[in-house]
Amino acid sequence: MQRNKYLDDLGIPLKNYGTNFIADDDKRADTWKKEREIYGFDGRECWNLDRTFLEWLYSRFMKYKEDADKMIVLSGPGSRDFEYKGKTIDQAEAIDIVLEECKTLLLDNNYNMSNKYLSKETMILLGELMPCMWW
Repeated sequence: MQRNKYLDDLGIPLKNYGTNFIADDDKRADTWKKEREIYGFDGRECWNLDRTFLEWLYSRFMKYKEDADKMIVLSGPGSRDFEYKGKTIDQAEAIDIVLEECKTLLLDNNYNMSNKYLSKETMILLGELMPCMWW
């Protein structure tokens, strides 16, 4: 089982995120090990890629926000600005919007493979934000 500090902090049980939902002694474990050696991940991550992506995005944006603020200007004068729902926001606010929407979806106990996904506005914001996510 693999831990994730940020998902743990949300209170998501260890067995409910990543590929932890499958027992370590599953008969397919050797196949998954070989896939990880070849690809760096195994096929289980693609079984529910929508959820896997939300977990990845939330975790990486949380870590970025913790570290980048020490390296670059995320808010106020000198930060990058974005338009979101008719309002100008800075990079820190844009990151927070993505994080909050991910968090809402990750904590939704009724989350399933139906219509739970990042909103169109947030996906557009994410597309504009991604090229700025470096230091």
